Amino acid sequence: MSFFEKYISFCLSLLLSIFVGSCQTASSSTATAIVVYQPSNRDFPNPERGLFVRYSPLGINPRPSLQLAQLEKLRQENITLARRIYLISKFREKPLSQTFLNKAEADLATARKAGIKIILRFSYNWLGGGPDAAKERILAHQEQLKPLLADNYDVIAYMEAGFIGYWGEWNRSSNHLRLDPQARKEILFNALTVLPTQRMVALRYTYYKRDALNSNLPLTSKQAFNGSRQARIGAHNDCFLANLDNRGTYNSQDPKAIDWQKNYLNRDNRYLVQGGELCHPEPDNPYDDCPVALQELARMRWSALNVDHNDARVTLANWIEEGCFEEIKKRLGYRFRLVRSEIPISVKRGEAFTLKFEIANDGWASPFNARKLEIILRDRRTGVEYYFPVREDPRRWLPEKKHEINVVAAIPYDIDPGIYEVLLNLPDPSLKLYNRSEYSIRLANRKVWEQTTGYNSLLANIKIDEQKKRIKTQVDFFQLRQQQPSIPVIAD
Repeated sequence: MSFFEKYISFCLSLLLSIFVGSCQTASSSTATAIVVYQPSNRDFPNPERGLFVRYSPLGINPRPSLQLAQLEKLRQENITLARRIYLISKFREKPLSQTFLNKAEADLATARKAGIKIILRFSYNWLGGGPDAAKERILAHQEQLKPLLADNYDVIAYMEAGFIGYWGEWNRSSNHLRLDPQARKEILFNALTVLPTQRMVALRYTYYKRDALNSNLPLTSKQAFNGSRQARIGAHNDCFLANLDNRGTYNSQDPKAIDWQKNYLNRDNRYLVQGGELCHPEPDNPYDDCPVALQELARMRWSALNVDHNDARVTLANWIEEGCFEEIKKRLGYRFRLVRSEIPISVKRGEAFTLKFEIANDGWASPFNARKLEIILRDRRTGVEYYFPVREDPRRWLPEKKHEINVVAAIPYDIDPGIYEVLLNLPDPSLKLYNRSEYSIRLANRKVWEQTTGYNSLLANIKIDEQKKRIKTQVDFFQLRQQQPSIPVIAD
């Protein structure tokens, strides 16, 4: 066996034995570390995805304010979402009070402190139905909420359209709004206006979206995330798997018509949120068994599903007994996993640093809100960090595909020579949450996640050498992180 054959055999054996390894390849005279990453099968919290707990009205009475301890307990159970439904029945004939607005703001502040996000809804009635409000009153209440939503959109995962009909679910409206396409359109479009463009509105019945937009065409890749109405109207199905048409969700008993609507959602939800809750299933219901549930969750690209309501417990118990509940917990929304990377072993100051890595998405959906992507270089001796923002949109890392990201960045001339760790950062873009590790995305790999920083290690170091003279470069430079270095804590 030649030296070259022995060398390749050694590298392959190393990769197969520990799943994370490196070997050197010649590429334009630059030695490169090739790292293959070991996946993790653990369930862990990630922002804006997964199971949620519902904080709804207590019968005909509003629920008290959210408590920090109860929300912190959610995170301990790997839950990062809470659905907060506000009962505003006493304001049917008058403006929202400042006391109510202060209460809602306090709830959102509590959520921020606890490290979770809120799915928001407003309703004029709850158990037993009751009247909703006239269109003009709804529009006025939406306008009153505009400052609150603008100041706190960072901890709002998305807002459900709400206001109309029983439970704010857009059915059985006492003011006949359900049967008035123009009124539905005005209320939906005004909700999109008062909610900051960074967030989506989820609609209970998708055919109302098609009516409002006068279009049966799903969102395209080119239209996605452009801030238009079509790009900001998602879906929530609040009777998931209860029967053939999910109790009116698909507005038909014709299997072909239902299949058409599901195909529409499959394409529309590539770039939109799909959430909702389970409904009490009909007797001998075949639609909520594990094989059907997994197929439907994947097909409609579900990101958020309730776990605590009485109607959900029958189906959840079935999923636990049939053995698919653990998979559902992990695959709701996105689940990003590092596959491999190619990282230079050394580079000189002022030179271009090139990095290539591959990401797989093992979840059923992609992130529906904006997300930053950064490469971090951290001095192993001092902890000083340099970061480089990558022009890449993780919202487009669709499921069942591998995504290759290529990065070219220049090393600063004034960086201290030494050994630097290479890390990935997927932080929340909001200034209020950017430095909060609870709001950064954790990758589904072993030995990469740093709980204290919210970084994902690429399990590689790079040596930065001195450069005696300046060289011309056409690429952007890494930037110094202006903060005190933190001590990383690695989680498996």
